[in-house]
Amino acid sequence: MSTNKMTSEVMEYVVWVIEIAAREFFNGDKTITYDVLKNSNLWDLYTEHYETTHTLGSEYILNEIREYFVKNEVKFSC
Repeated sequence: MSTNKMTSEVMEYVVWVIEIAAREFFNGDKTITYDVLKNSNLWDLYTEHYETTHTLGSEYILNEIREYFVKNEVKFSC
């Protein structure tokens, strides 16, 4: 989903995902988190499948992100 077609509801959700992931993996750095998520398959997962993924809890999402990072050897600081 391109940013210009993103609804405010999806945008708020993605901001929340960035915030929780930043705290968990990048010492609170939202810029790095945005870049990593935007350049991965996770961005599309959370935007294109918003109707499903927004119902998941933060622990589930963080575990999913952690698994993706480990599997794809994405370096994170926490």
